[in-house]
Amino acid sequence: MMPALRKQIGRNAGVMTREVIFETADGIEVESREGYDVTRKRVLYEEILLVTFHRTTGWPYVILFGLVAVIFGTLAVSLIPEPVLPITFGILALPFLAVCVVRLVLKLDYVTVFGRRSKAVMRFAIRKRRARETYGRICSRTMEVQRAMIEPEPRMSAPVDEPPAPPALE
Repeated sequence: MMPALRKQIGRNAGVMTREVIFETADGIEVESREGYDVTRKRVLYEEILLVTFHRTTGWPYVILFGLVAVIFGTLAVSLIPEPVLPITFGILALPFLAVCVVRLVLKLDYVTVFGRRSKAVMRFAIRKRRARETYGRICSRTMEVQRAMIEPEPRMSAPVDEPPAPPALE
């Protein structure tokens, strides 16, 4: 038996889990990795109830990186009499500040697919067009499959032979 073709359409990473989301012919497949455990779940196109697209900032991320940037920036300003340390701490603060500003400007795009028993969450940090394309592709494919389930397929009717005429009574 030949395996179904899978195309990766998104990722989602949490504190302890990493998820890779694939599109198959039947639906959306989520491969979740928690340490050494790998689990797979599917959201079939037939069972999709809702597909959402939303944007969020992710305040814990912004606060954490902003706090680290402030700490390094404060060390850089407080150590001005020394010639090398302020420059070092200032250079260390810049990447954290840049990451914080990029997140505030671009935010995170989420595409969530809700099924009857499971869901798939895809997170897009920078590629906003890909997030919209993924959302559109999932919606259109879902509508196509669910409409095909509702509309009966036209059946070819076999020609029916007429029964022979009854014999004439004389």
